[in-house]
Amino acid sequence: MSIFVKGLRRGIASTALLGLMAGFSPALAESTIVMGVEADFSRMDPAAARTWNTFKVIRHVYETFVEEDLTKGGDAVPEIVPALAESWDISDDRRTYTFHLRKGVKFHDGSDWNADAAKFNLDRMTNPDFEYFVPASPGLMGWVWGDLESYAVVDPYTFTITLTQPNAEFLRRLTAGGSGSPRMVSPTAVATFGNDGIEQNPIGTGPFKFVERVPGERVTIARNPDYWNPERIPKTDRIILRAMPEVSTRELAIMSGEVDIIGTPSPDSIAMLEAQGLQLITGPSPMIYVMWFNTKDEIFKDVRVRKAACMAINREEMALYQRMGYAQPTWGVLNPGGPGYDPEFRDCDYDPEGAKALLAEAGYPDGLDTRMDWTFGGGADVNTKGDAEWLQRDWAKVGIRAKIEMFDNNAFWDMMSAGMRDGTGITSASWGKAPSPGLTSCSRPR
Repeated sequence: MSIFVKGLRRGIASTALLGLMAGFSPALAESTIVMGVEADFSRMDPAAARTWNTFKVIRHVYETFVEEDLTKGGDAVPEIVPALAESWDISDDRRTYTFHLRKGVKFHDGSDWNADAAKFNLDRMTNPDFEYFVPASPGLMGWVWGDLESYAVVDPYTFTITLTQPNAEFLRRLTAGGSGSPRMVSPTAVATFGNDGIEQNPIGTGPFKFVERVPGERVTIARNPDYWNPERIPKTDRIILRAMPEVSTRELAIMSGEVDIIGTPSPDSIAMLEAQGLQLITGPSPMIYVMWFNTKDEIFKDVRVRKAACMAINREEMALYQRMGYAQPTWGVLNPGGPGYDPEFRDCDYDPEGAKALLAEAGYPDGLDTRMDWTFGGGADVNTKGDAEWLQRDWAKVGIRAKIEMFDNNAFWDMMSAGMRDGTGITSASWGKAPSPGLTSCSRPR
């Protein structure tokens, strides 16, 4: 479940949060919304950006061919709607997508959006021989472009993408964020500032323009009065997203009126925040916490050890007591709202005695020692250290003695880009979006 807290500083309208999340805001004119978010931001280049927290900025500054309509809410998978492509055709064999690009769209630097700009961005994300290729992109977005065979400019406002095989998820993957995002950067800006410079000069076509970034403190974006969709030109002049990794800092900031909105308060603080007259906005979320086992580790190579660790976790009590009922147990790696999700699937049942027996069978009758690498989290993450400590206690009951090491969110993902460290057996991070990388199809390399 997602939880946000909204204050009433400067008379911000009650619909401000919905507007921010959807890419526009129907709040009062001549206003600034200040939001306390869960971590500092990664790179402002969508081809190299990491973390959902960064996507809170990326999504408003940059756009792609299509978008998900996030204005409806509820449990339904969001509808795919036109964005930089006003329409598209899919070939009979379901492999070729012909995008009819929107005319008259300008990047924030005044340059034109067209098929050449689309090709420039595809080259930048997928072509190692391209002058402005982003080396981080394949690792971050391989699951988006894994079925890519070719792409081409047909005419100034027609662009085709051909896949090696049909992929029903392809359009939705184009809307993806988090670890890399296939969104369009101004080619003029890249040529002017270079790949490194674009991170300090993010220039897209979105409803908000980048204003400034103070590393470790804040990012400021301002409404784009020339946005191509008049119905979605922001009514709020400016949004300031302030990095506040400590949940208590965010809570104090919303109570003092220092910020207008915070993400993910501690479940333990909700009653106190409501007593302060603050409004809580909650709703179902596709986000889950997935447990990752290091199968290169000698201990966790054994499926019996991994299954024992699974059986040792009391998910029901964790959701009820650690998350105060603001979370629910889940079984499996596919998130609600994603393709293939089966609410009846269970990877294992809570069975500590069975876990002990499996460990003994695997050669660990006296238990084992390992390490957990954990992150304080980013967008929508809260109390992750408490989660790790809960798991540590559950595992200790069956003989899995796990040391916890905590990392800042960006440091965690920089480290994880090289794979789990030697000696680390377990880690976890939040995940959840409509398209699922867990269902990425296998295809021949390009």
